Amino acid sequence: MYSPLRRLRTSLCTTLRLRWQAALALPLIAVLALPLAAQGSPRSLAGTVMRPGPGNTQVPVPGAWVVLHRVGVDAANPLDSMRTRGDGTYAFNYMATGDTNAVYFVSATRGGIAYFTPPTREARVRGGMADLQVFDTTSGPVPINIRGRHVIVTAPDTAQPVRTVIEVYELSNDSSLTRVPGVGQRPTFEAPLPAGVTEVIGGQGDISPDAVKAEDGRVRVWAPISPGLKQFSFSYVLPSSQSELSVSIETDVPVMEVLVEDPRGSVIGSTIAEVDPVQVDGRPFKRFLGQELKAPVTVTISAPGAETGGSKTRVLLIVTAVGAAMLLGLGMAIMRRGPDAFARRRELTPEALAAEIAALDAAFEQLAAPTEEQKAEHYLKRAQLKGRLSAVLAKRDGLA
Repeated sequence: MYSPLRRLRTSLCTTLRLRWQAALALPLIAVLALPLAAQGSPRSLAGTVMRPGPGNTQVPVPGAWVVLHRVGVDAANPLDSMRTRGDGTYAFNYMATGDTNAVYFVSATRGGIAYFTPPTREARVRGGMADLQVFDTTSGPVPINIRGRHVIVTAPDTAQPVRTVIEVYELSNDSSLTRVPGVGQRPTFEAPLPAGVTEVIGGQGDISPDAVKAEDGRVRVWAPISPGLKQFSFSYVLPSSQSELSVSIETDVPVMEVLVEDPRGSVIGSTIAEVDPVQVDGRPFKRFLGQELKAPVTVTISAPGAETGGSKTRVLLIVTAVGAAMLLGLGMAIMRRGPDAFARRRELTPEALAAEIAALDAAFEQLAAPTEEQKAEHYLKRAQLKGRLSAVLAKRDGLA
């Protein structure tokens, strides 16, 4: 494999590997905006563990083993554990010690899959953020649907004769079961890769980068997919001399976006048409949008004459930020469709998202000399949050 891919992997994954769980990254940042309790003061956290019941009901889970966790820069460790009561409730009383920015949350495991409450620093939490929903698991044919797909083709890097392509998927599990990999080595999700792509780099999203693999000409996810919407992304490199990319679509795609960093770029296939361009890091991308693509279909992306893409730092910013910026269009489209699974994302409220953006900016300002990777990570998260906030406000105001 061409050596730049290895270097790109190192750059992209450095900050990701510092996180304890990718799914907890944004919630951990969000709680920085919450008021702090005094050091060493007593705190409590109490909620209910539930699972889906008949119809749309929720059934309490008695006897579930729940664990109280603490995560701070000084230490990360479990503090206490207990079984839920007959009505599925639990209650922890504990002392806040050490790092004043430490966060606390509860986990429960069902069917070998761990589920987490949002982390908090509040002195007293009852229900709401402390309630925890778990699901039964299956390796059976629970459908995992594609709600949206993005493809981003960047200009070639000046340092190496390659260009980077990023793909972002939004997946929907509309059942009440968490799908897990099957005993016969069946992934929870898979899709075709372009011809010649043999290695991918797992990226930002709700699925661990280590669970995203390139195998037999396909990208495969080897991670549990619980009910609701999940997002995952990956990237790969192509020779800069390759001016066309053919993307195969095996199942219907409600929304597809393509960004091409090339003034002569074009996209041909199905209902995809050019719309207003976008700017990322001051550089223009042509943007193409398609809705209700019917499979099977092949989308051909052309980038015949892109100028060189600049330094490795700029390429890193593009790789980490463009996919996030594109999610606004997808989020708006999904909300227009209104799937029930999307409504289950409790964090998508204007107030919570605004608090997350403020907390993210405040935390970044505390860095005396941020590295390029820290800048890229901040840029990515801020773009994600702003896109979600805009989409939620548009829905609330009747614009979506």
